[in-house]
Amino acid sequence: MNLDRDAQATYDYFWSHGMISDEIGLAITKDCDFDDYTFASPHNISASCNTAINDANEVVGDYINNYDVILDVCYPSIVEQELRLKKMVLLASITLLF
Repeated sequence: MNLDRDAQATYDYFWSHGMISDEIGLAITKDCDFDDYTFASPHNISASCNTAINDANEVVGDYINNYDVILDVCYPSIVEQELRLKKMVLLASITLLF
C-alpha cells in the first residue's frame, strides 16, 4: 500500500462518484499534499486538509460501502420500523378504499 496514493484515490473516488460535493473535493485537491501522509490522525497534513477530509468522511457516513456505493444500505432498526409502519398504513388505506 502506498498511503500517498491510496488516501488521495479514496477522496478522488468519493468525488467522481458524487459522494462528496465539488467544494469538498476541490478543498482536498487544493489543501492536501499526500506525499507526507500518515495513517494516524492528524495525518501530517495541514489543518485545512484535515477539515476537508473530515467533512468528506462525515458526508459519506457510516451507511455507505465505499467500495460498492450502489449496494443496499442497512437501515438502523428505528428507520426500518418506521418504513414498515408506513407500508402497513398504506396497505390498510388501500384496503379500505376497496
